[in-house]
Amino acid sequence: MLGEWLLIECVRKDPNVMAIGRKPVRLQPLQKVLRNETLKATRRLTNQVRRSGHRWEETSTARGEHLIAEPITNTTDRIYGIRIWVGHTGIEVPLPPRSGAWDLNLDTMVALYTDETHDVYQVPKDRRRTEISRMSALRYLNFAEDEGAAFALAMRADDTTLYQNTWPIIRGDGVARDLHFCARGARVGGRRFLQGLAIDISPGRDEPAEPPPLTFSQAVMAAELSVPGIYHALVDLKTLIAHRWLGAEMPGIAWELTGDADRDPALHPEDIALARATARATIDGPSNAVLRLRNTQGGWTRVRVEAKRVLLTRDSDAVAILVSMAHDTATE
Repeated sequence: MLGEWLLIECVRKDPNVMAIGRKPVRLQPLQKVLRNETLKATRRLTNQVRRSGHRWEETSTARGEHLIAEPITNTTDRIYGIRIWVGHTGIEVPLPPRSGAWDLNLDTMVALYTDETHDVYQVPKDRRRTEISRMSALRYLNFAEDEGAAFALAMRADDTTLYQNTWPIIRGDGVARDLHFCARGARVGGRRFLQGLAIDISPGRDEPAEPPPLTFSQAVMAAELSVPGIYHALVDLKTLIAHRWLGAEMPGIAWELTGDADRDPALHPEDIALARATARATIDGPSNAVLRLRNTQGGWTRVRVEAKRVLLTRDSDAVAILVSMAHDTATE
């Protein structure tokens, strides 16, 4: 493990090893994974960084040892992880895999990303914001087989929730990579959150990851989503918050936070009751409506929607709404 960057997860009190180099580790206490001098150094560096909140670097000529520790903080400067390098003096220190901390408010549409997290996804500088929509947070996700299970878990998340997995992403620059992440449930200020840490585990920095084989379910979904002029989103049944686009985003519809409440994603206030009724009606099968959605100019666009109830897992209580939409002939 000497000479490899370690990723230490410390969202909670006890630190855990999350990755060794680009190899993910199921969260384990330090002593379960590390040994001897690496364990001692990692413990000391973890404590040092958590106490100070700052990067730490030291070199011992006598021991021939070079140590580096870098905090990974969320948007409120709380340390969610630490990058640690333990190696010998005289060895060139490699760049660490890109990693970053994030928060997802489960009771609103807002996710909180740091600049490090935007770097993981290679988000263009002009599109980076601290507060982004849930759809923006998931826009780079390629199809993952267990997405439904993850969304179902998020619906019920509490302080005991822990989820860890690797999902394929397509970065903002179009490069496919593999992203390993962990998420813990929490309650902050009376609201439910997921607090997480993510690391790019693909080889190199910018080389495309080998695409995973296309599964039958993915092939069926791709065919379903390929009809021109129809756009699809996965929406929370109870809150009507959109989780993510499935396929291309609908042109002209606001789905990213702008910092301007009059241009942020919204459903017309007069259509909220109809939208809720449409969602409830899916218990008997597909339901249809014409709704007004906020457009990117700050006005309202009439959209024809078809809503279908879908199971996120085999548990019939874990459901969401698949909303298929197209522009209506009139715009307000």
